[in-house]
Amino acid sequence: MEEFLKNNLQLQVLTDHGWSDFDGLVDQGIKQTVEVRTQQQCIICTLDHEFFDMNFNKIQAKTLKPGFSIRTNLGFDKIVSVKLKNEMPVYDLINVEKNYRFYANDLLISNCKFIIFEETLINSMTLAKLEGKEPTMKMGQARWYKKINSKSTYIVSLDPSLGTGGDPAAIQVVEIPSMEQVAEWRDNTTPVQIQVRILRDMLKHIEDRCKLAGATPSIYYSIENNTLGEAALISLDALGEDTYPGLFLSEPVRRGHVRKFRKGFNTTHLSKIAACSKLKQLIETNKFKIHSKPLISELKTFIASGTTFKAKGGQHDDLVTSLLLNIRMIMTLQEWDPAIYDKMRDQDGLEDFDLPMPIYISTY
Repeated sequence: MEEFLKNNLQLQVLTDHGWSDFDGLVDQGIKQTVEVRTQQQCIICTLDHEFFDMNFNKIQAKTLKPGFSIRTNLGFDKIVSVKLKNEMPVYDLINVEKNYRFYANDLLISNCKFIIFEETLINSMTLAKLEGKEPTMKMGQARWYKKINSKSTYIVSLDPSLGTGGDPAAIQVVEIPSMEQVAEWRDNTTPVQIQVRILRDMLKHIEDRCKLAGATPSIYYSIENNTLGEAALISLDALGEDTYPGLFLSEPVRRGHVRKFRKGFNTTHLSKIAACSKLKQLIETNKFKIHSKPLISELKTFIASGTTFKAKGGQHDDLVTSLLLNIRMIMTLQEWDPAIYDKMRDQDGLEDFDLPMPIYISTY
């Protein structure tokens, strides 16, 4: 049975006659797919998916051959290869108002069956249903989406950056056991030294609200220590770790690890894929609640790239990577803290992981 998802957000799609309204998406089940690769773009679609030649004649994907020219938003592009892929979920974009054709990955296609424009980490139908909201409070550039609950535990992660106008730094705050995003911060011009101060300010806000309620705060925080993480760790040490509310969480030292140990979490290919897998599971099973519109926007362009996931070219994924660090922290904490482990079991979200005990240190 087809499932219709109405376009309640009034999103628009780009056509060869400008931006156009459309009614929504229809899930048409699992179909055989084909990868159409041009000199500039690539799209996965059904075998009968229709493209356009110079004269706007329709050409089905299964009849395309290398050297054929098809229409794009920049003119024309030549087919490089057409390869069969696995069966995948197929969707229909319903009632595109202008000529029933639109651009997908810059390729002009007919208003008919198509696959997600890129292979996003999160299922495209799930992404389409995510709706963010406006912050309930702002502290500088930090956006807070929910009041602090003195009975909850808070996980705070910093993914640092140079702060010179390139990739942004990002902080994510997640509440457990509710598995709900509480706050975030992102900026690309803030120096590393100030990034760790902002981290401290956000931790203190949580602490203050808990103490006002007469409760002892339960807070864990950490920093991604790849490349720029060293500068962030030095800055944190200079400010004094004792001035930071909560416990600094570091990943476990694994057997056979030969590198010099540093505080925080080091991101490797395997650790990133594990965190991506867990985040995907939590979001697609409605066990993780996201409030941030910027984060949802990044998730929609967080796509497969080789054997990993990253932002689509020209986009950023800093809020996502900070959230992935947060997920890794929770996965580690559930094994160390029996209370958190019990809470996670109650959520049926994170009980399948077998991780060693984390460590807390004051020097590096």
